[in-house]
Amino acid sequence: MFTAIQSFIRDEAGIAPIEYGLITAIVVVLATAAASAAGYNIHDLLGTAPQN
Repeated sequence: MFTAIQSFIRDEAGIAPIEYGLITAIVVVLATAAASAAGYNIHDLLGTAPQN
């Protein structure tokens, strides 16, 4: 049982997709924060008119 846990901890096969997902999430958050700080909202960026 202990060797199975050790092999699971050493297995790095799923790390790359997780890292890519985290990097993508960070980029989206930073882009959203930058656009918000610049005074834009989502309607300005997408070119759609807000619906009231």
